[in-house]
Amino acid sequence: MSQFFSFSRFGRLFGKHTAEHGRGYLLGTGVVLGLVALWLGSNVNGSADEPLPVGNQIGAFVAGLGMAGLLFTSTVFGAYGDKRQATAALMLPASTWEKYLVGWCYALPVFLAVYVAGFYLVDATVLHVAAGPGKVTRLMPLFSQKDKLYYLLIGYAVLSSGFLWGSIYFQKQQFIRTAFAGLLGGVALALANSLLAKALVAPGLNMVMPFSGVNFQEGGEWYHVTLPAHYNGWVPWLFLALMLLCWAGAYARLKEKEV
Repeated sequence: MSQFFSFSRFGRLFGKHTAEHGRGYLLGTGVVLGLVALWLGSNVNGSADEPLPVGNQIGAFVAGLGMAGLLFTSTVFGAYGDKRQATAALMLPASTWEKYLVGWCYALPVFLAVYVAGFYLVDATVLHVAAGPGKVTRLMPLFSQKDKLYYLLIGYAVLSSGFLWGSIYFQKQQFIRTAFAGLLGGVALALANSLLAKALVAPGLNMVMPFSGVNFQEGGEWYHVTLPAHYNGWVPWLFLALMLLCWAGAYARLKEKEV
């Protein structure tokens, strides 16, 4: 049997984790979907032709996904931050990769599957209740090729990877500390980008956000400088690399705790 990964060993570990935390996960899911239902219900306008516009549905979806998902992800490896719990978790008869994979599966694919299915169930129910003669009801087209709202899931996966790393890197208050670290990193990146733009383009520039164009005035004329659209194809790859780096960092940190 491979010491790195075994399906039977992984299955037992996954089942053990589910048995220990399943009730709490179900309770948390109910709370989140209840809050989503309240959000959607409070946005229903019975006098309008479209009682619940798609934009309001998207807002509820993103709010629930971001808050509940990132908060949940920041707790996935929380047991390894507490010394008493960490000892028991590290002594389990499974490889580091299997332990990591259980947490990763719950943090991303399992959470997304449960949240998306639950959201659509709640959303469809609210729309059904709000529907009436002459009313227009449209369900949020998450997987539509036209609207491309599924990019929200990709963006969430990138953010989630950072909170997965934070859940194992920080010993307590993982959500708050990871969010604060991300905020500081974003501010530092924006400041560095602005300083570089001022040095290369014009000293009088205001704040210049990363991956955006530059507007400046010279000789009474306004100019806009940006990269051609076909040069921006590397940006998604940068976020993909960041996501993979965070996943690798979380695994390395877990491996470090077992040494």
